[in-house]
Amino acid sequence: MKNIKQKIKQKLPFLFLVMVMTTSLTFVSCDDNDDEMIMAEIVEPTQSIVGIAASNPDFSILVSILSMPELSDLLAAASNADSNLTVFAPTNDAFINLLGALGKSSLDELPISLVKEIVQYHILGTKVTSSDLANGSRFTLLPFETISIDLNSGVKINNANVIAADIEATNGVIHAIDTVLLPSFVTNALGSISETFLFDNDYTILTEALKISDLLDTVSTAENLTLFAPNNEAFMAAGITSLNGLTANDLTPILLYHVLGAKVLSTQLPANGVAETLNGENIYLGYLTNSVLINGLTQITEVDIEKSNGVVHKINRTLVPPAPNVVDIAVALSQAENPEFTVLVSLLTSPAYGAVTQAILDSNDITVFAPTDAAFSEIASVIPTLTEAQITDILFYHAVGARVFSTDLSDGQVVTMANSQDITVNIVNGGVSLTDSTMDPANVLEVNIQGSNGVIHVIDKVLLPTL
Repeated sequence: MKNIKQKIKQKLPFLFLVMVMTTSLTFVSCDDNDDEMIMAEIVEPTQSIVGIAASNPDFSILVSILSMPELSDLLAAASNADSNLTVFAPTNDAFINLLGALGKSSLDELPISLVKEIVQYHILGTKVTSSDLANGSRFTLLPFETISIDLNSGVKINNANVIAADIEATNGVIHAIDTVLLPSFVTNALGSISETFLFDNDYTILTEALKISDLLDTVSTAENLTLFAPNNEAFMAAGITSLNGLTANDLTPILLYHVLGAKVLSTQLPANGVAETLNGENIYLGYLTNSVLINGLTQITEVDIEKSNGVVHKINRTLVPPAPNVVDIAVALSQAENPEFTVLVSLLTSPAYGAVTQAILDSNDITVFAPTDAAFSEIASVIPTLTEAQITDILFYHAVGARVFSTDLSDGQVVTMANSQDITVNIVNGGVSLTDSTMDPANVLEVNIQGSNGVIHVIDKVLLPTL
């Protein structure tokens, strides 16, 4: 075998001196039959891996990482006299170069779980000196991840050069390297749509869910995808506060429900708002006045983050299949932090008006003009004077047996409602209002909140039929 130390020694003289300082030689002489013999006595190392790294300022970033509370187990192992480890130790410059490549200014901007995995990837569970190295691969402390070793031109670990070898410690050995080693799932993510969330502290739940489901590499390597990416708050908004106890079978249908099997920019979203996801179920996009909602509850917050294998649109609420219907959406909005439609929902969930609710649920295509709570407040004194039959008639007067988007409305259009009475559509300077039997118009405040069986338009007045 070639002398690996000689290949490395000239790379970085000052680091190589560390090896000399930590494993010193003492020469002694003896006299045997008048022949003088010079012998070398090897002095055993006195510092642990952590002690050596801490004494060398060029490893200060690595030491600061090991000192983080979340890495206390790795720090303990690298300090433990009973350990027998190999650490490929990146220099400070190596970490600085990595941060620059990722567009980060500090390690604090990276998820701590990812930082820990990267450090684990630099550690072997046994002591491997330079004379033990051979072309091939070795498993690291990061489960299922190996490093590649190439001795054909210098000494390379993956794409990193070993610049100082065999820095002996009491509990193993250090080899200094000039580049941070990255696990395969990280290198696969670079430049792909996974890059948008893997290195972001706000998307750690999405990353962990993809790992549990064994989908992270798929999202990184499959071609022509569209990902609707929920951040950590989006998972919580959907009631997913922890992944504990959830399996791949639990998470895979949810995750695939966020992916389209084609690259679809925001300008290419389907006009009817219906898109099939990779789990086989549809999502329903509603094109509101100034935003886009998915399934009536999830807002697209950022669009068109293009990467090598597709595009990412960020969202503020995790999508959970199946898609909600218009009644589900109204109920969810009535229970939101800033609730709306509480009066309408109280009526629709009342057994007295079950026929109205069932008719809405039975319809595959329906439009509901939904009065706000303020709208109901304006007729609060009238409602107690009405019979159940009259209230039923009023509720039906807010529904149309077709999926009618705002783009389907025109000025002067007469629309027959579910109770067989008409309203008239008025469009003036882009504003839309509806005229009922009282001739007092209801203004349309928001449009196109789409669910699985129809669409909701928000109005500021309760429509009153001829009773």
